[in-house]
Amino acid sequence: MKINLDKTIRAMAVALDLAEISSVKNATIIEDISNINFSKHNYLNHSKRTTYIALKLGEYFNLSEITMQKLYITALLHDIGAANFLKESHISNTFVLEHCKKGSEIIEDFPVYSNISPLILFHHENYDGSGPMELLGDDIPFESQLIRLSDLVELLYSENSPSHIQKDKIISWVKSNVNSIFSPKLVDAFLSIAETDIFWFDIENISFMDFILDNISPRLNISLNLCQFEKIAYILASIIDNKSAFTAKHSRGIAKLAFMVSKHLGYSEEKCLEMKIAGLLHDIGKLAIPNSILDKNGSLTEDEFSIIKSHVYYTKVILDRIEDIREISDWASNHHEKLDGTGYPRKLDAGKLSEECRIMGVCDIYQALTEDRPYRNGLNQDKAFAILDGMVFDGLICGDAFNKLKETLKENMKL
Repeated sequence: MKINLDKTIRAMAVALDLAEISSVKNATIIEDISNINFSKHNYLNHSKRTTYIALKLGEYFNLSEITMQKLYITALLHDIGAANFLKESHISNTFVLEHCKKGSEIIEDFPVYSNISPLILFHHENYDGSGPMELLGDDIPFESQLIRLSDLVELLYSENSPSHIQKDKIISWVKSNVNSIFSPKLVDAFLSIAETDIFWFDIENISFMDFILDNISPRLNISLNLCQFEKIAYILASIIDNKSAFTAKHSRGIAKLAFMVSKHLGYSEEKCLEMKIAGLLHDIGKLAIPNSILDKNGSLTEDEFSIIKSHVYYTKVILDRIEDIREISDWASNHHEKLDGTGYPRKLDAGKLSEECRIMGVCDIYQALTEDRPYRNGLNQDKAFAILDGMVFDGLICGDAFNKLKETLKENMKL
């Protein structure tokens, strides 16, 4: 299987933007600069708009093709370290420092372009040395400087107001921070591209016109193999599981179960790996759910449960952006469907649920029952089996898939 790198990175960027939206709902402080309140910002298109601005600056400086590729990937993923800290509210300095460090560490495991790690580490540095790492002037990687300006301009921009009303205020703010946050040549570059109407029209419309970013993006003629994509899946699974105390190691646990059952069924090595990846990514949509709901130690209200149910919708929205993994997307996003059509989000019934979807659903329930949660200890295997037997009896889950899980676990215990 070959998986498009560009589509994969775009999907990751969507997931990170959804995570930032949920963190704002949970009152996480992102950063406080010049008394500007970023907590009300709409982050849905943050990565996309930041990347567009960075690439326009890169064009102005006539950067090389490989540098533009690194800039493109780094800008899309610049906040990859933030999601691991969304479960808590932080003072700004601590948050910024830690998310830069964590993002740099995470991206080192990226199967390609691992040399972008320093660019993420220093993307919050200020030209005058007042940033979290205290790098000064041109000691800051140039790509990091471009992303710094692009990030802040995007945060200043409001989707609730036409661009022509706010552009003068944004331009004025950038000019006022020359030699403090930004270098003089970077400010000059921004003023040059900001003179054109098309720049602001693109900023305004990029949220629903993907071709705007497509037209300026460097071509990444790279396909990932399944093993490389697995590394990315592990990166995302770590972010998902670290978002909430309720989900620690949950995705990895399901991935292991799905892989073992697939091996027991005699699936091909490639398909077994695909099932593992589906397990790793099945809860990626939880990045869009506020921690106030995920971590609630008590019964959910009807409204809260409706929000929780949306996580599988977001899982499919994110994964469907990677056109090469349609089956993995289905297996991952159908794990809350039930044979009688009472599941969610699509109310699929037995006739529309594949064997792989049924296995994923059973693995998810078993893993959830047997793992420790902050409000209870995990159930032992017999109690978990009893609950699953009841669900089979009620026509909710597949008896054959459940039997295969039991056989796999018993077989594994003998090893």
